[in-house]
Amino acid sequence: MSVALFGVFVLAAVFYYWRATYATPMDLYGGEASQYNRLADAFLHFHLWVVNVPAEALGPGDPYNPAERSAFLWGYPDYSLFGHYLYITWGAVPVLVWLVPLHLFGFEPSSSVISTPFAIIGLGFALATLRVILRQIGNVSLWMCILAAFTLAIASTVPFILRFPLVYHEEIASAYCFSMAAVWFVVRALVDRRASLKRLVLMSACVGLATGSRPTLAVTALLLVPVYMTLRSTQSRRDMLVALLTPLGVCLLLLLAYNQARYGSPLEYGARYQINGPSSYHVHLGELSFLPPGLWSYLFAPPRLTIIFPFLQIVYPQISYPFGIPAHYAPLSEETGGLFAMAPIAIFLVALPWMWRRRPALLAPLGSLKPLFVFMAIAGFACMAFVAYEIYISSERYETDYISLLLFGSIAVWLALSSVTQGRARRLVRVGGGILAVWSCLTGLAISGMELERRPSTWRSVVSFASPLSTAMASIVGHPVLAEVNSINFERSPPSYSSIGTDATGFSLSAGNDVAITIVSPDRRTATLDANVVGGPGLKPGKSLEARVSSPGGPSYGYRLVVGGQAQIPVKLERGVNQLVILPGGSAVNSTGASQPEAQPPVLATLTNLSLAG
Repeated sequence: MSVALFGVFVLAAVFYYWRATYATPMDLYGGEASQYNRLADAFLHFHLWVVNVPAEALGPGDPYNPAERSAFLWGYPDYSLFGHYLYITWGAVPVLVWLVPLHLFGFEPSSSVISTPFAIIGLGFALATLRVILRQIGNVSLWMCILAAFTLAIASTVPFILRFPLVYHEEIASAYCFSMAAVWFVVRALVDRRASLKRLVLMSACVGLATGSRPTLAVTALLLVPVYMTLRSTQSRRDMLVALLTPLGVCLLLLLAYNQARYGSPLEYGARYQINGPSSYHVHLGELSFLPPGLWSYLFAPPRLTIIFPFLQIVYPQISYPFGIPAHYAPLSEETGGLFAMAPIAIFLVALPWMWRRRPALLAPLGSLKPLFVFMAIAGFACMAFVAYEIYISSERYETDYISLLLFGSIAVWLALSSVTQGRARRLVRVGGGILAVWSCLTGLAISGMELERRPSTWRSVVSFASPLSTAMASIVGHPVLAEVNSINFERSPPSYSSIGTDATGFSLSAGNDVAITIVSPDRRTATLDANVVGGPGLKPGKSLEARVSSPGGPSYGYRLVVGGQAQIPVKLERGVNQLVILPGGSAVNSTGASQPEAQPPVLATLTNLSLAG
């Protein structure tokens, strides 16, 4: 078992590393302008602000109003402006424990250097915790151990946050690391029924550091309750309370003092002072009306089926939310998938309270860990509810705060039931739970595979590799499907659960920039791309330009687009995935004066109301 878990750890760690470095390579000198590197530099200069804003740079208007904001402040999106200073709203712990030491040695690392170690170390603690749980339960098949480990690694949404080089994800990776370390200390103490004061101090410190990374994880302090209740007869209760509460209390006091020093209030973390985009002038936080759409997003919002890799796509929850959106809620949140839709292994957690009260014998294999999983479930759902209540949008990244807490309980109940049930019930639990775990892994892989199109060659290779499934889906629907449009500028409509194709409704043709189009066909045929042609600068109605249409390794042909007219571009399709490229012809480039290199080539024409016929 230990060898198998170590093998899963190695594979998952390699996957984490690849996922984190795909968009942002490891670079010890590549993050000079990043938010956390700026904060590390600020700490080393003994101040909390990252930018001292000159009075003239504030401008005469309201800096929080996008219409009156100065050009200087537009260069610092998501920073918090308070007085004449810009602050960082995100937790300071990853800066203190990782970036400040690196800066002392002269390094200013890229995002992947910041996030990856936290993610991999957190994974190590998560799998070490699973090892303790498996030993406690005993009599668990090897395939279930391996599948449980992959579920913790992939369904945790950690691969999802590693995709982007963003400070939001750096703090989440840090919080994940310390929360998993805390869980490991707690599980070991409960199984061993003893823990030295040193271990209790480390346990409490990990909870405090997780909270300092993400304040929402203050709820993990609940995990200290079963530790005290279980071990209070083994040593001095006073010493235990001091060991469990002092490190956490110090971390909380420092966090409150940090907020007080920046914003004049211990409970203010700066979100309401952020310099955000045009739609975020009035920031509303902490409204009860946010709870229904937020809980829908985090519990039930289903993914959308797509015809090409990764075949599943999380979308804005408002698309599936059956009721009206509150007045102060964001019109479109970030893409989010619900717990029970994306990680249905969590269904086992729903049965935990019933078994705890009515059928305790079913949980007997968990031994002294039974109270812990109840507290973990309470902490996880409390964290979910707080995020849904406090924040006016939903986001998949917020799920990393609590989903591992819920996965531990779900997996433990599944494994415990599989070891105590007999006959048909046992087969149902093992196989049914296995299917739910596999789906949880597949959805985790699917959402972590988003954004691969940033490297077109890799994207084409992956889509081609998965083409048999794409072709089978096209055969079921019985016609070609416009699957993907990759362009610097394109129009899109809200995704629909009734379509398995792209939500792109148009794209722009610019000098030197091609447009990649993917079409999946059930057979060989000729189809047409229909669109309205809108001219760019210099192209009036009635004028035309040539577009070159080609496929990798295939012939190319020209098609003349008439501004103000209807384009019907013929495309010859082979059975399976067809990847086409549309590029403005040379005459069009010259006619608009765009033959000279420019940072942002002008738009030659825009094709709108895009559809595929035939």
